[in-house]
Amino acid sequence: MASLRRAGATSWAILGLIGVVVVIALAVAAVSGILIPLIIAVIVGIVLEPLAAALQRRGVPSVLATVACLLLALTVVAGTVAIVVVGFLRQWPEIYRQLNLGWASMMAWLNDLDADTQWLQHARTAFEEHVPQLGQGALSAVTSTFYGLLSLVMGTFFAVFFLFFVLRDGTRFPAWLARSTAWNTDEVHAVAELTRQSLRGYFRGTAVTALLTAPIFVIPLLILGVPLVIPIFVLYFFLSFVPFVGAWITGAFAVLIAFGSGGTAAAVIVAITFTVSNGTIQSAVSSWALGSSLKIHPVVVLLATMIGGTVAGLIGMVLGAPVTAAVIKSVGAVRALRAERSATD
Repeated sequence: MASLRRAGATSWAILGLIGVVVVIALAVAAVSGILIPLIIAVIVGIVLEPLAAALQRRGVPSVLATVACLLLALTVVAGTVAIVVVGFLRQWPEIYRQLNLGWASMMAWLNDLDADTQWLQHARTAFEEHVPQLGQGALSAVTSTFYGLLSLVMGTFFAVFFLFFVLRDGTRFPAWLARSTAWNTDEVHAVAELTRQSLRGYFRGTAVTALLTAPIFVIPLLILGVPLVIPIFVLYFFLSFVPFVGAWITGAFAVLIAFGSGGTAAAVIVAITFTVSNGTIQSAVSSWALGSSLKIHPVVVLLATMIGGTVAGLIGMVLGAPVTAAVIKSVGAVRALRAERSATD
């Protein structure tokens, strides 16, 4: 009877946890228009915080240091968008042509091996059938474009607005939160600092890892004469911030382009070099580059990425791993502080 009660209590606890996750997901979806710009502002603010602090140490007033960092962030974002988006749009006809060539070469190779390719053809047919639905109706396209543009403008405004205050008052937030909630000041400061370190270390370490591992497959692309090397590198760099999934999407893209330009041999070489760069070498480089910012098991990283993507989309996939690492370290730090206070009492 006692075991039955425990099983019932456990079942209700699991259902309650699922209910909480569903409610949180619905709440996030409801306020995503404000929440997403806020999250972006917090991430950028944490990354730029050392620069603002350095300017203030050199005698620059807080507001001027904040404005300088804000202008720097806007310049970098605008330049990145211009290079990536405009560059891809200009090269899209060539990208599309190379993808079609690669697809045809890959299908011919698979047919020579007597492999079943019907499921690949069905997948491509389904994809091509659904793409035109995105642009059905001129009025619908104009309306969606208008509201999409309005959402982009409003989201950018909120992100810049939040970023200003994150840069100016971010260091004061833990003390204010501790006063407002009656939480222990040391614990709040420890959690805030560990969160900063995890996020900052993750983005810095991922960028360094991408830059150091990219030449392993970029150089063979150049030697083999595979086209679109720069778009492939740009795609690899930005998708590297999505753990596990992002880099392999770039790998599939590169292999398909190699099929079209150099045939099976080039595709196999690119696949091998990409597997090497994203296998043991990436693990070794990321362990060094990330340092102590993300010391969690790869299975935990994968689960955090999947759950984050389910709850909050692409931003959730990017933040899943560093936020999980911050939570794990924060729990340990809070326990250590409480144990220390208990020992002194």
